[in-house]
Amino acid sequence: MDKEKILEKSRKENMRQDEMERTVQVEGESFSLIFVFLVGLVILIYNRLHDLPSSQVLAMFWASCVGSRVYRLTKRKNISDIITGLISLAFLVFCLVRYFTQGR
Repeated sequence: MDKEKILEKSRKENMRQDEMERTVQVEGESFSLIFVFLVGLVILIYNRLHDLPSSQVLAMFWASCVGSRVYRLTKRKNISDIITGLISLAFLVFCLVRYFTQGR
């Protein structure tokens, strides 16, 4: 392939976003997930100290993780996304079942 064909192919692939926009998007999603985790952790600790139910907080965190993995799987087929998605889904189901059956 000559240089012009490679550049044209790259332009078509990156038509919607350039590299900087993609980097910001990925870092934003990562920061968002970390922030949700930290806020959830604070709420979880508070709930434990006050003997309040906390499964819903964990369910929200795992739902965020599952959503992130599902989105990434639609964009790229990576085995690590499948594995982490299944693990996150298992924790989400566990938390939801625990919340609906025990209320904790």
